[in-house]
Amino acid sequence: MKSRKSVHIYILGWILISSLLLSLPFLVDHLGFLALFGMVPLFFIEDICRKHDVKGATWYYYLLFVVWNTITTYWVSYATLPGGIAAILLNAFQMSLVFWFYRLFKRQILKRDGASKESFIPYLFFIVTWLGWEHYYFDAEVSWPWLVLGNAFAGSIKSVQWYEYTGTLGGSLWILLSNVLLYRIIVKEAGRDKDAGESKYQRRQRYALYGGYASLIILPFVISFVMFSSYEEKKDPCEFVLLQPNIEPYQDKFNTLTRDEQDDILFRLAERGVTPQTSFVVAPETFTWFINEDAPYTCPTIRRMGAFVKKYPQTNFITGAVTMRQYVTRNAPSLTAKKGRGYWYDTFNASVMMDSTGQCDFFHKSKLVVLTEFIPYPKLLAPINKLAIELGGATGSYGTQPEITIFEGSDGTKIGTAICYESVYGDYYRDYILKGAQVMSIITNDGWWSNTPGYRQHLRYASLRAIETRRSIARSANTGISAFINQRGERVAELGWWHEDCLTGSINLNNELTFFVRHGDFIGRISTFMFTLLALLYFTIAVTKRAKKK
Repeated sequence: MKSRKSVHIYILGWILISSLLLSLPFLVDHLGFLALFGMVPLFFIEDICRKHDVKGATWYYYLLFVVWNTITTYWVSYATLPGGIAAILLNAFQMSLVFWFYRLFKRQILKRDGASKESFIPYLFFIVTWLGWEHYYFDAEVSWPWLVLGNAFAGSIKSVQWYEYTGTLGGSLWILLSNVLLYRIIVKEAGRDKDAGESKYQRRQRYALYGGYASLIILPFVISFVMFSSYEEKKDPCEFVLLQPNIEPYQDKFNTLTRDEQDDILFRLAERGVTPQTSFVVAPETFTWFINEDAPYTCPTIRRMGAFVKKYPQTNFITGAVTMRQYVTRNAPSLTAKKGRGYWYDTFNASVMMDSTGQCDFFHKSKLVVLTEFIPYPKLLAPINKLAIELGGATGSYGTQPEITIFEGSDGTKIGTAICYESVYGDYYRDYILKGAQVMSIITNDGWWSNTPGYRQHLRYASLRAIETRRSIARSANTGISAFINQRGERVAELGWWHEDCLTGSINLNNELTFFVRHGDFIGRISTFMFTLLALLYFTIAVTKRAKKK
């Protein structure tokens, strides 16, 4: 590079290349492999900034992550503009913070007396720090793990059947290792003097590095294709009817159509799809609203559900709803409780199941979307709780429940019902299976994001949950896409986007537990432990160095 200007242009070019390579797997099916080298330009940028002493290099890394987040998740702003901007900027900031930690660690290691510039330790630190952050992000108060690296293969399910052992972070580990090794190979080749020759030991070392990289890329694909081809579901069918009422979520849901008119659409679809063999009818998230959990039959939708299951006694009816629970107490019974006239009450984004006896069971969504369903840190930010966006008929933060519960149908079938965003959290989702779920349903309302990549990404992530748990999924979405997903993560039947219809079909039950279900996110836990050890190494080196100077 001849000038500062050309250096900056070169960096911006790498930013664009990396952003595209990292974004395309989240936007287009079967392009997950691009993520295996999508972060290599990031290391090139770091190398250029270090060699040319570029000031403000951190802003370049941040820009790369902002562009990546914007391309893949801009659609969040359709539901809430402040939330969309915050999700992009804050998520990118955390990613750049991970890379900043890596740069600090690398600088400290390379400055150590006698340290080799070929040390793999800084790259190991980067890998475990990134994985530890992803692991933490699943349980953080402010959580937006949509772009966990392993999700890049959601549209390439034949490539990651081994997620039943590792979970999504297994894919993240694969991507990080592949990028690091490829970068080191490129650097080694660029710095090798081909005319000077090399020893037999150096040649063997180089070939071992190439062989290791090739194995790292090829073997996971081969293993996954073999698993995909050989996996056979046990025949234990259960018939579902999925309802897709296609009610526009902004105007029609709460302004144009009355509750009775919306109920007419739903139950007309249910009547069309139900058969004598139907075990479950599943309706989408927040279909109805303001159900008093202590007196559910005061809600007209519940009364119509009761009439439906009486007419079809073999059928259980599951729907999403905004529910409420009242408390006659002087003080607020929970951090999310709201003050009424002489009482407190909580509202919930809930799923409701009615069995053939007319009994209602409730489950409250507990992985809530920041700013749309709750305000984080309620003790600190309680005064601005009213700023939570209305996306379901109630304002303010929704309540949650401490543990997952599952529903049991009248025939004894145990079913978990993940509500919308909960299907993004693999380690949380597996708790449904640990609680006994033989099959899963996902209820969602993806119309908030309009016709953007958001609803397609959300659908693909359900396939990853099916692979991790080997549980079939009945997915009901208000505006699309409702689908049946088998235990290999394949969508075996689906309805189109923005299309009113029902879908009847059978999927198999399963009682076996995968390795991931039994052991959870062990990769994240191990990475967090290794990050702690390497962080201690960093501080030890820094303190020792300072002591020597004194």
